[in-house]
Amino acid sequence: MPVTGLDGVTVVHADGTTALRAVTLLAAEGELLVVLGPSGSGKSTLLRAVAGLSAVRSGTVVIGGREVTRLPVQRRNVAMVFESGALLPFLDVAGNMAWGLRAQRVPEPEVAERVSTQARGLRLTRLLSRKPEALSAGERGLVGVGRAMVRTPAVFLLDEPLAHLDAADRLRVRRRIVEVVRGLGVTTLYVTHDQADAMAIADRVAVLREGAVVQVDQPRELYSRPADLFVAGFVGAAPMGLLPARLVVSAGSAGFRVGARILPLWAPVPGELSGSVGQQVVLGVRPEDVHDATDGCAPDLVALPATVLAVERTGAEKVVTVQVAAPPVTTPGADPAEARATAARLRVRFPARAPVRPGSSVQVAVDVAQAHVFDATTGRGLWHPRPAPSAAQ
Repeated sequence: MPVTGLDGVTVVHADGTTALRAVTLLAAEGELLVVLGPSGSGKSTLLRAVAGLSAVRSGTVVIGGREVTRLPVQRRNVAMVFESGALLPFLDVAGNMAWGLRAQRVPEPEVAERVSTQARGLRLTRLLSRKPEALSAGERGLVGVGRAMVRTPAVFLLDEPLAHLDAADRLRVRRRIVEVVRGLGVTTLYVTHDQADAMAIADRVAVLREGAVVQVDQPRELYSRPADLFVAGFVGAAPMGLLPARLVVSAGSAGFRVGARILPLWAPVPGELSGSVGQQVVLGVRPEDVHDATDGCAPDLVALPATVLAVERTGAEKVVTVQVAAPPVTTPGADPAEARATAARLRVRFPARAPVRPGSSVQVAVDVAQAHVFDATTGRGLWHPRPAPSAAQ
């Protein structure tokens, strides 16, 4: 099957910074592969290497199964959306959207039809006669998307295409992009730092960190089986809570000592953890697996005393950040506020009317049967629970 992407590619910037480190990332024909990662992880450089806009020091670039490493940009047949829009200032919106088609000598009636169709789909019809200088940042971004979508290239390369759009427009344009690329069956590499976008539309997601691929998987698997602490902390609408723990065994049943308390697994030590008995590990807990235990909890769970740090109201519920009596765990690239934490933090979903506020004391129960277990030294995933049928993706 023809593939598109990078095979063992290293890219070094002019200042000597290594942007990509022997990256192999290949999308199948017609696949929508989302590249996810924090700022500076190499996402945009990856797209530019595929397009021919960034020189490759070593490795191979492939488009549709054909090696194009040394081919110039204009011979690669890519349609790219830049975060900035990168519009031609001397052309109006219609002219910008038609530019690539005219360069390919597409007949004018077909150019007009394609531009009109995409303009309607993106709600740009009223802007067709305007120049880029008369557009907002969001409108310029939409035009950039439209300019790519009118074509049928060998590959779509979309670099933060929704970056300047408000929430309502993001959802609408995201649906439009998916509709077009799926309808055309064109392989698409879609770069974003927004994990919600990635999880919503991708066939597979590749997570980048510091120029290297950390994990490539389907969205559900990425959420359910993160390869390491970095992926665990980066993927998920609310960050995964991390608890330092020691794996212990009593009467043949495993448990995790957190601070002064033992959280029982009520099962023998999983085979993957047999070599970790008595050792320090890190428990990764999603908010849906931490429960308000202020008025008591299920008999198979143990409550931990906690202090409320922050409350986020989402409408149907509150996502509450609490700290418990255990040392903090920080992950690579953690938010500065997390890095300054003095105790371990968890996120808990409380009912919308729950009377919780910063500074208040609560009890929380962690369902360790649903916790992810990581190596405390390397951060590598050791064991993951079997996801429930209704688990988030």
